[in-house]
Amino acid sequence: MRDPHREFERLTQKAAECTTCPNMVEQSAVLGPGNGSIDSEILFVAEAPGRFGGARTGIPFSGDRSGDNFETLIAYIGLTRQDIFVTNAVLCNPLHNGNNRRPTAKEIGNCSPYLQTVLELMRPKVVVTLGGVGLEAINRILGTRYKLADVIGKPQKTKNFTLLALYHPSPRVTNWKRPLSVQKRDFKKILKITRSAA
Repeated sequence: MRDPHREFERLTQKAAECTTCPNMVEQSAVLGPGNGSIDSEILFVAEAPGRFGGARTGIPFSGDRSGDNFETLIAYIGLTRQDIFVTNAVLCNPLHNGNNRRPTAKEIGNCSPYLQTVLELMRPKVVVTLGGVGLEAINRILGTRYKLADVIGKPQKTKNFTLLALYHPSPRVTNWKRPLSVQKRDFKKILKITRSAA
């Protein structure tokens, strides 16, 4: 009989040993118990671990201002880290001249099998992408071409789950594009979708 927890442990080990991306071989994959519960009905997919956040702490969305905003948002809808699972389109921190950079399409493709396996192990009711890169990673798996500007905050039914594309909770986004007060309203949709899928 299939044991998702055992399979997740094997996936974590495989990610830790991965050397596929030449520019990230010195980085550690952020995948393990710190990501949350694979028994959760809610999967968050963001961009990549930040150099001051997940890449340093080993926990997605922790240790930096994006992480603080994310904690505020999930707390607002009554969720804890144990209620959800958080991962990234790319599991290692992409750096350029010491700063975070956007992952390349090839890097997203290299990490796609890890995200695919997480989806298969979890079988979530809701997949919430945070930002355009997270949505790009899900598009790659689904074979879709959703654009963030077109589907932001609008639930999309797929064969196995409901997709909800939201903005990333980084300070740049919350200060200039989507204030935290509006993102709180966006996050309330997650609970509504989860309950309707029950």
